Amino acid sequence: MQQSTTFALGTLVLFMLGSPVLNATSSDQVSNIFVSVTGNNSMSVVRCVTTSAGENSGLPGDDGLACQEADNQVVGFRTSWPANQYKGEDAWWWSGLSGEVIGLRASNTAHPLLKDKNRKIVDTYTYPGVPAGLPTSGSNFIGVSPKGKTAWNSAREIDEIQEIDIDPKSDTFGQILTHIPVPISADASPGSATRGKMRPCDMSITPDGQYLWEPDIGGETVTGVDIDARSVMAQITLPREDPANRVVPFMLTTNGTVALVENFEAPFGTESIIDVSNPGNPVHVKKLTQADGLGITPMTSEFTPDGKYAYIIVNGSPSVPGGINVLDLNTLQLTKTIALPAGCRPHTGDFTNDDGYFVVNCSGNGSVAIISNELQEVVQEVALSGTSPRGVVTR
Repeated sequence: MQQSTTFALGTLVLFMLGSPVLNATSSDQVSNIFVSVTGNNSMSVVRCVTTSAGENSGLPGDDGLACQEADNQVVGFRTSWPANQYKGEDAWWWSGLSGEVIGLRASNTAHPLLKDKNRKIVDTYTYPGVPAGLPTSGSNFIGVSPKGKTAWNSAREIDEIQEIDIDPKSDTFGQILTHIPVPISADASPGSATRGKMRPCDMSITPDGQYLWEPDIGGETVTGVDIDARSVMAQITLPREDPANRVVPFMLTTNGTVALVENFEAPFGTESIIDVSNPGNPVHVKKLTQADGLGITPMTSEFTPDGKYAYIIVNGSPSVPGGINVLDLNTLQLTKTIALPAGCRPHTGDFTNDDGYFVVNCSGNGSVAIISNELQEVVQEVALSGTSPRGVVTR
């Protein structure tokens, strides 16, 4: 859950690209939403102001909310899955690159990202002592721990879970502190010179900071780590909907009680629900399919701030629109699908600082969609500079 940003003195004047001036009063809350625009390796900042008076300051949006792109800078890199479950250090936020993890210091504009001092690169694949013969690049999926001092990373093609020091005041800032090999499962893929066998493919940490869970895209498994012990505590094999098709678990999010897993299982993708309340003995509870109302190609999920629902982001297909499937966490039933703008093709999302809205990328039409958590519907779409926006993180 993100922390709120409030302003205690007077009125803050916000200048937005090609837009009227937006005023935020002392009781309003501001969210700066960084969006990686992969089409031209730029970073956009969408600024949203939630007004206490229930009026929208004259900009498009529902009463009480105004959002518009405030900055865009070509930064020369792209991020797809930033760590947005916990905020961590106020100025720094983290994401994965090919063969590296990157820390970025910026809170309200993208301008600081043009300077090397505001970027911290962590080599996750060719660090000193890495065994010979392993690949030198590949995907990373990083999650910040609740206390914000370390982060945990799934280095997919070297089958490794890594703990990284992300405390800028630490002498070991940006160094890998712990290396945990992912145990090879019975159903593991054969791997290759450039691909791991288990291929850990996401990272989610429980709210108490004691455990982490990650899905193994090549292992057909979900693996859990006891963070205090720095060791694997459990690994569960996911059941197949059709014995002829692999599950291919891709992304995972946990609230400490359940873990939601997005699978690339043929033909259209599935969603696994795992009980992780007893961390040493995870239990697969249920699998959602299109027969349950699940959309085509589930991408990732986020728990709503009130703890009642989870939003499952479904990417759709060229012929089937994507959307947000709403999962009731009490009944484990899908209760609604939130329609997104035509051609959206979403992947990721994050909540505004006031917890009132959910912001999701629309890679297909160069925008972000703003969803009201109260109404469970889109209340605004914000066009961005550039094409193919992906990663979304709120500061």
